[in-house]
Amino acid sequence: MASSRERDSFDDSSPTTPLLPRSPTSPSFSAPKHQKPWILVAVIGALAIFIVDLGNFLLNPARTRLYESSICLRFYQDTDPSQIRNGTIQERLCKINEVQDTVAMVFGWQDLFDAIPGILLAVPYGALADKYGRKWILVLGFLGLELSMLWIMLICYLDLQLKLTWFSSIFLMIGGGSTVAIATVFTMLSDVVPPERRTTIFFYVGATLLVSEVIAPAIGFWLMKYGDWLTFCVGAAISGLAVVLACFLPETLHSRDQPELPDDRLEDEVDDLAERTSMSSGKGHGHGFKDQIHRLRETLHFLKKDLSLTLVVFTFLVNRLARQSQDLVIRYASKRYGWTIRQASLLNSLRASFNLLTLVVLLPGISMLLLKWIKLAPQRGDLWISRGSIAFTVLSFLIMGFSFTPAILIWGLIFYTFGSGFSMAMRSIAVFMVGGQASKDIGRLFAVVAILESCGLLISGPLIAQFFRWGMKLGNAWLGMPFLLSAALFLPVLVITYCISLRDISAVPHAVHGDQADANLPPYTDEE
Repeated sequence: MASSRERDSFDDSSPTTPLLPRSPTSPSFSAPKHQKPWILVAVIGALAIFIVDLGNFLLNPARTRLYESSICLRFYQDTDPSQIRNGTIQERLCKINEVQDTVAMVFGWQDLFDAIPGILLAVPYGALADKYGRKWILVLGFLGLELSMLWIMLICYLDLQLKLTWFSSIFLMIGGGSTVAIATVFTMLSDVVPPERRTTIFFYVGATLLVSEVIAPAIGFWLMKYGDWLTFCVGAAISGLAVVLACFLPETLHSRDQPELPDDRLEDEVDDLAERTSMSSGKGHGHGFKDQIHRLRETLHFLKKDLSLTLVVFTFLVNRLARQSQDLVIRYASKRYGWTIRQASLLNSLRASFNLLTLVVLLPGISMLLLKWIKLAPQRGDLWISRGSIAFTVLSFLIMGFSFTPAILIWGLIFYTFGSGFSMAMRSIAVFMVGGQASKDIGRLFAVVAILESCGLLISGPLIAQFFRWGMKLGNAWLGMPFLLSAALFLPVLVITYCISLRDISAVPHAVHGDQADANLPPYTDEE
């Protein structure tokens, strides 16, 4: 938990040291440390992410194979029916450009349509989460994801045109899709996790995704021996359990640390905070179109005043856009090396194993080294972690782009795992910049992040698919074009991380001072 005692040195303080003393006379603004269920939230949140990702990673290879088989069967029905045996086609015959081109097109446009709900609904759901609570927004998010997958199963089962699977994105209007769901989980963690432990907890929660990614390919590899449909159904059933588990999460909206203020300003600031709270929860905030536009403007307003915060938030767009090429690894390896989808899926397990090692051991160890030994402020340590992570990411995509042999691809995937800490570290930096976990802007911050990540996904799906199709037309040597594109996109992000200027905003959080915050903030001493 954030300490309430005063510290003489900035380097010895947490980025969100409370400034509003807890007082028995202000019970509505107090949050005793022992009442904060941050461990319970972290455990259940991590478990929910583990379950939904386990199901998704389990069914994705089977889904890819079902798509490929359906497209391949229709192709040979029109061109060479003699290749069809008992209504099926040998998988090796499905690696031709004509089939893989269509598969890339279906997945590319699916990514685009899946991103639209997150863009349209991130701010409304973020506003609802800030006003009424996070828990049920998360439940709706998981429910929408499950219904979307069930629609895809229905289309595949009825053997209809795969373009009809694109309508699955309509169900993501329930909860806003995966990006909003992930943003909600991190918002809940930011509400209650102590600032000095926030980055480490973010790493561990992110590691649960990798645990599922390690386990799922091995399970899927075994299940796919008995049929693609069995694997698909088991994955969908497991993902559905996340909806039930999310119902057991405690609400975190009212569990946030409240800021402490110097004694000579305490009374005025408590009155000001109470007035702002009353205004933010008043009945004047509707849910019509104009109200949503107003909320969007309010959400973006605090970004205008801080260039560094704007740069931090912008990196999430590029990060999501560029990393989308990783979804091509299975299809890339299957096409380039002639592997089956089942065999290529094991690459995900290999990558996740090294990723897990990085997140659970390497990054927390580096974080501790920076904080305890080098004595950097937490946000300064996070910034250096993000710089190192993005440098390894650029290198990894360059290696994968020229992976003429499986061994080179594997080395590229290993180097890619060393960049795993970027997103988590940048999230922690962004939380610090808006005033720490006491800030009422956290929900809006992650709503903006969700919008930008959805925009990145919106662009990346068709873009990455098109580069893959161009690579196929140019020949096997150019199949790595999507990875080279990702490397080029990440280079400006590496530059941005060196342009970010952190400052100590913990003394006067945005949540309390609103528009006057910038005038009162002491400059951050950028000592390295």
